[in-house]
Amino acid sequence: MLDKEPEEFRFTSPVAEIWRLFRRNKVALMCGYLLLALLLLMFFAPLVAPHDINMQFVGQELLPPSWNSEGKISFFLGTDDLGRDLLSRIIVGLRYSFGGSLIVALLTLLIGGALGVIAGTGQGIKSNILGHFLDAFLSIPILLLAIIIATLRQPSLLNAILAILLASLPYFIHQVYLALQTEINKEYVIMLRLDGASKGYLISKVMLPNLLPVFIRLTSRIFTLAMLDISALSFIALGAQPPLPEWGALIRESIDLIYLAPWLSVLPGFALIFVIITALLFSDGLAKAIERYYRKI
Repeated sequence: MLDKEPEEFRFTSPVAEIWRLFRRNKVALMCGYLLLALLLLMFFAPLVAPHDINMQFVGQELLPPSWNSEGKISFFLGTDDLGRDLLSRIIVGLRYSFGGSLIVALLTLLIGGALGVIAGTGQGIKSNILGHFLDAFLSIPILLLAIIIATLRQPSLLNAILAILLASLPYFIHQVYLALQTEINKEYVIMLRLDGASKGYLISKVMLPNLLPVFIRLTSRIFTLAMLDISALSFIALGAQPPLPEWGALIRESIDLIYLAPWLSVLPGFALIFVIITALLFSDGLAKAIERYYRKI
């Protein structure tokens, strides 16, 4: 008698099996832990930041990062032209850049996903009109559409988030619409329909689970675009306004000092790139794990 049953005969839940497949991708797993750490840092940013973000240290203006011979360990990433600690401002700025992007991505997933499913599984003139209406919006880049919407309202971080959300929705809905239209015409769906499967069953139990990797990649793309666009709107003074330490606003405030104190612009930019790459690697690894799971069953 065997001490251990063969793995292929052992029942595991889908979540546990997907997690097992996901853990094989060490890079994606590390990125997942990093995103979790960033999420916790976002919530506890004021407690983690070594200094108050608006505290001005007289006589400590434009200190370079601590690894420079003129830097100080108490101001690890240096200070700006007003003597404010850059590390503290970047940490607290995570709330606005990272948090704002999460809000855009989650709302786009919920609203855009629901409308995309309605458009993609509907039939008749209403579905066709919605499809052509979305095509018209897709001719305008998301950032340009966000700028147009943002200029109609008072510059603020909240209005920038709203503008990016409204600009992202047509793209997300259209992608879901196309994915569902492709899925609904596949042979296995047609066979289930001929067998009498209801529309609700096909959507919730068959098509949407198979399209989960598509939703993950789309949401990740919206998240990264939102991070870039929130920072871009702040950089052109249509988003977060001083003294809010949003990363794009930090770059705009210090762009005139790029030759004198390049760390003030470069380090927030590096933080932005780091979060975007981490999110893309994590989402791609998770989507691939789900795809491998569905290929096995």
